[in-house]
Amino acid sequence: MADVSIELRGLRVPVALGVHDFERKARQDVTVDVTIALAAPPRSDRIGDTVHYDELAEAIQKVADARHYDLIETLALAVAERVKAFAHAAAVEVRVGKTPRTVACERLFATVRL
Repeated sequence: MADVSIELRGLRVPVALGVHDFERKARQDVTVDVTIALAAPPRSDRIGDTVHYDELAEAIQKVADARHYDLIETLALAVAERVKAFAHAAAVEVRVGKTPRTVACERLFATVRL
């Protein structure tokens, strides 16, 4: 049987995230990369036989909107748990990235695999 996965890369998601006071005052954009291993290849050419990209992006934004996250790791885990709940998802990997304002690096990432 063929292994089939779906990837969503660079989804821009505004979220309340961070432990510093300045981070608590305004939402910031993060990027979310998701890889979903499907439980089985689609049986047909119908969207109902796979994970719908629009529904995936909407679910990720709903997770981000649910509350303030102190840690990027906690956000990544919450997104991974939600994505894993999709009917056709067998395994997921979620990578969340942000531009830190307190560390001299271009991007900071947290990755969760379920």
